[in-house]
Amino acid sequence: MRARRWLGVALALTLFGVATPAWAQNIEDGTITVIQPKPVLRHHRVQLTPRFATTVNEPLYRQYSLGGTLAYNISERVAVGATFAHFDIGANLGGTTDQYEQVIRETATIPELAPLTWYGGLDATFVPLYGKMQVFNRAILFWDLYVTLGAGMIESSTDPHIGGNVAFGANVYFTRWLGLNTEFRDIISSEELPSGNALVHTATTSVGLTILMPFNFRYADERGGR
Repeated sequence: MRARRWLGVALALTLFGVATPAWAQNIEDGTITVIQPKPVLRHHRVQLTPRFATTVNEPLYRQYSLGGTLAYNISERVAVGATFAHFDIGANLGGTTDQYEQVIRETATIPELAPLTWYGGLDATFVPLYGKMQVFNRAILFWDLYVTLGAGMIESSTDPHIGGNVAFGANVYFTRWLGLNTEFRDIISSEELPSGNALVHTATTSVGLTILMPFNFRYADERGGR
């Protein structure tokens, strides 16, 4: 009878562990460790990230861009996708700075610039770190950090040509499918300047939204699978 009683208790605990959104594991000393599932899953989900960016490395010329990334998450850490950024978004946004005019006045020369018109290419993304944080002791937000490498086509003062980019960014998620994205991206290209060919870096910082689709998901231990 005692054996049947313990068997019933074990079965009840097992069913309870499956039904709850957290996983419990017994330790030899009798304590129970509860493992909370990851709040946001990326695996097998499409990620859309619209962005607004501004250049930060060229003191003589300021540009703004609209664009974004559409990617597919192969796993929780690896994604592949495409990125596009359009820099010519209006005559009143961006252009030469006061320092540009100052250089002309002081040196009687015109600085060589290679402003971008657009960039489009393919990316590979890796997520080395992710976790969660508590905000004002009220809300718990999930975050991740990522690095991206890519290559594609660039149009600047010359015809479209090959270029590349490297990016570092972070996502902070408010729900299972919506988050805030911030990113630093360096677009690298070889440009034909009056003095000759030069390797040009266009570094931008951006802010945008991260949208994961489908909007919801199931854990492997829930009915119907993931």
